[in-house]
Amino acid sequence: MKRLFVALLLACCSRGKPAVPILGYHSVGAVADEYTVPQPAFEQQLDWLKAEGFQTISVHDFLEGSRLPARPIVLTFDDGKQDAVRVVLPALRARGMRASFFLITSLVGQPGYLDWSEARALAAAGMEIGSHTVDHQRLADLPDERVRDELVQSRRALEQQMGRPIEVLAYPYNSMRARTAELAREAGYRAALAGMAHGNAKLFSLYRFSMSGVTSREELQSFVARDHVK
Repeated sequence: MKRLFVALLLACCSRGKPAVPILGYHSVGAVADEYTVPQPAFEQQLDWLKAEGFQTISVHDFLEGSRLPARPIVLTFDDGKQDAVRVVLPALRARGMRASFFLITSLVGQPGYLDWSEARALAAAGMEIGSHTVDHQRLADLPDERVRDELVQSRRALEQQMGRPIEVLAYPYNSMRARTAELAREAGYRAALAGMAHGNAKLFSLYRFSMSGVTSREELQSFVARDHVK
C-alpha cells in the first residue's frame, strides 16, 4: 500500500495536485454565500461522495501515507465556527465520516465560534484539529517575525488546550509565499494547506478545492474525477 501511495503521489505531483483530493469549507448553514454552504447542499455533497466510494481521511493519515482506503478524500473546515458542532459534526457522524477543523485561536470562545470544550469534543469524535493562526491575518503581507508569532503561538495554544500534537496549518485567506511555507516548517508543522491560486502538491502548500454556497455538484465531480488518480 505504501508503494502505491508513493506512485500516486508522484503522478499527481506532475499535475500540481496532492495525491488525495482536499476540499476546503468554511461554514454550513441556512444561506448560500462565498463562505457558507447551505445544509441541504452540504448533505447532498456528502451523500454523493459516499455513493461514489470516497472515504474521508485526516491530513495526518495523508501524511503517513499507509493503509489508505481505495478512494480517500480530505474534508477541511476553516475558522472554527460554531456550526462545526451544531451542523457539520452530526452530518459527518451520521455517514461515518471525518474531517479536519482549523481554529483561529484568538476567536475560540467568542460569539459564533467554538469554545475549547467544543473543540475537544470534535477531537474526541475523531476529528482532526489544526491551526488557522492566532488572528487570521494575511501572512504574505506580514513581516517574518509577526508570521512566526502567529504560527508558533497558535500551535502552542492548541496543543495546550487539546493535549495532543498539532501537525497541520491552514493559511488564512490561503495567503502564502515561499517564505511563509518555510516559516511554517520551522514552527513545527508537518504540512500546510493553501488554496486554488497558490496550492500544489508540496507539503507546505497543499492544493485544496474551495467549496462555496454556489459550488455545483458538477464542479465537485469534475475536481475529484479529473484531477486525481482513481
